[in-house]
Amino acid sequence: MKTMKILVTAGPTRESIDPVRFISNHSTGAMGYAIAGAAQARGHKAILVTGPTHLLPPKKVKVIRATTAEDMFKAVKAQGKGVDCVIMAAAVSDFRPALYRTKKLKRAHAPGVISLKQNPDILAWLGSRKTKPLLVGFCMETEALARNAQKKLLAKNLDMVVANKISVNKTPFGTGMTSVIIIDKEKKARSLKSVTKEKVAAVLLDKIEKLWYKD
Repeated sequence: MKTMKILVTAGPTRESIDPVRFISNHSTGAMGYAIAGAAQARGHKAILVTGPTHLLPPKKVKVIRATTAEDMFKAVKAQGKGVDCVIMAAAVSDFRPALYRTKKLKRAHAPGVISLKQNPDILAWLGSRKTKPLLVGFCMETEALARNAQKKLLAKNLDMVVANKISVNKTPFGTGMTSVIIIDKEKKARSLKSVTKEKVAAVLLDKIEKLWYKD
């Protein structure tokens, strides 16, 4: 079978407040790294655009490192030319500080409120392109998981979305077991409960390959 060129994003982004502090999230990059490694192992050409993480890169995978959401956006634009599929598993920060302080904020002079501005929506940009690749997004919700996932799938013009539920007692972050729902354009849903991220990667790639080879 003809192999694919697949770009995967992974991990968090960091948005600096000053030279010491930043806004980020709990993403470890484990899901994106698992997908990139599995894609490469299947014979596809995988490119991994990763935010800051302590994980070791998958073998033989081309790795591009990014820190901020804007860094990741530039990397996706540069590396995404000619790819067959983009899998946006990264937890990209939606906002960044409106003002970056070049000197460390001292406690006595710190502002009570830090103003934020929106970061570029990489997934929406990819979905709006006239000749877009096969596009897979991820979402994390505290409520109405399937409904919110379907809204994202339609709003961002995705081919598939992988939805994670997060609660006080349940977190999808890290290398442990996870539970997801994979929904496609035809509103067909596949639930995976208490599985490894490697299992999620395998099922997701099965669905991507089936869709791509069908086309």
